[in-house]
Amino acid sequence: MVSIYFFFFFLLFYALGSFPTGLIIGKLTQKKDLRLVGSRNVGATNASRILGFKWGIVVFLFDFAKGLVPAIICLRFKNFKDLIFINGCDNRYKDIAICLLVILPIFGHMFSIFNKFKGGKAIATSVGVITAINPFIGLLGILFFVLLFIFVGYASLASIMATLLVDLLLFFINHHPGITNISQNQILYFFIGLSTCFIILKHHSNIIRLWQGKEYKFSFIKKRK
Repeated sequence: MVSIYFFFFFLLFYALGSFPTGLIIGKLTQKKDLRLVGSRNVGATNASRILGFKWGIVVFLFDFAKGLVPAIICLRFKNFKDLIFINGCDNRYKDIAICLLVILPIFGHMFSIFNKFKGGKAIATSVGVITAINPFIGLLGILFFVLLFIFVGYASLASIMATLLVDLLLFFINHHPGITNISQNQILYFFIGLSTCFIILKHHSNIIRLWQGKEYKFSFIKKRK
């Protein structure tokens, strides 16, 4: 069975994921509430749009770290599994609990306890989790997002496509530095797939606007006067 430490880390990682980075930075730097302007999202894309590119990068890095750090603690620290369980627990249950803790910041970001259980789309936080599992896939996902974003100008479309690409790579690449056994691998596939479904659902309004041709498009080429 789980120890008291499991519940401690459960609350800690959820609270960390829930921390509304964009909301705090917007209010501290420019006294703007990202929930009321632009796309009304507290993520890095809306922060870039409203606060400027520099602050958008800052928001991305903080949200990225919210996913990266807990996942590293769960997957890379050999004694972590022993810490959160009492002896005698089946290894498969241990793997399920570990994988749950790994993705918890993603759902914390989407359903923030500090923002009436509302939040962002968790793209940056998800990338942080993926990077902890497999740094190569995480960096490849970021590169794919950036290139597609520059090419099409739609952050939402680039986010969805990059998320799906990362999922496919995780599935087809069998070895991940952050995974210790096959059972944990299979369980993580399930949880990552579940989080992807929520990410796409979070983009439902963007998908509708893309279909209608009304989605906000970034322009990287300044028009001449």
